[in-house]
Amino acid sequence: MTKPLVSIIVPHYQTPELAKLCLRSIRKFTDGIPYEVIVVDNASRDGASLDYLRSVEWIRLIERRGELAPASAAHREAVEVGIEAARAPFLLTVHTDTVPVRQDWLQYHLQPLLDDDRIAAIGTDKLNLRPRYQEVLRMIEDWATWWKRWRPVRMVNRQPYIRSHCALYRRSILEKHNIRYNDNPTLTAGQGVHQVLVRLGYECRLLHPRDVIQRVVHLEHATALLVPDFHPTLRKMLLERGLRRIHRFLDRPEIKQILADESLDRCETPMKSAA
Repeated sequence: MTKPLVSIIVPHYQTPELAKLCLRSIRKFTDGIPYEVIVVDNASRDGASLDYLRSVEWIRLIERRGELAPASAAHREAVEVGIEAARAPFLLTVHTDTVPVRQDWLQYHLQPLLDDDRIAAIGTDKLNLRPRYQEVLRMIEDWATWWKRWRPVRMVNRQPYIRSHCALYRRSILEKHNIRYNDNPTLTAGQGVHQVLVRLGYECRLLHPRDVIQRVVHLEHATALLVPDFHPTLRKMLLERGLRRIHRFLDRPEIKQILADESLDRCETPMKSAA
């Protein structure tokens, strides 16, 4: 068996349709790089999730059981579990709502780390499907409410950092400094690791979202929108708008084709390149 160059770690909780699309897209659009996929399930109770994940022949599935920490903490813990089980020198964290859409997606992220051993991590800050006009409106809103952004916690959280929806790390550096993914429970997933690496003098390279989104789509907040446990206080208008955005993506013909291709779950299926 070829030793993987990249370990792809996928935390999961009760979104079997997203898991199916994420895993089948990885299988379809990853070629030429030895990799393994480790799915860490956070005690899904819906039945369909584990039924599907257990049927995928080429992943390593780790099933966490019992009562776990709340959502964000459970996610960080799952990443840490995946890192401990990983065998590769490079570690890629993705979400189940992260969808590769082009054959060079993994090479695009990996090549800079292969070329420059001073880079400890690579990825993007927020990556979403908002059209340009919505980004402009968000900038105007931020400017108009500038006084809200000057609170210390706001200033920290608005600093760009490599987010866990598609973050690639050099394992040797994490191990050298004993950096653990769940060491900063008050920060969001990936934020603590980014801050520690920068403080130690390593480069954490932020890729431009416009370049990444051509290769990887992130259905922002899809798990929170699709799992009722995650949005008990979410306003109905925001919930409906978010669900429409997700379903529009899932209704694309090329996405439907991937979801319908059960052969991508089997070991004997060769890894396919984009047409």
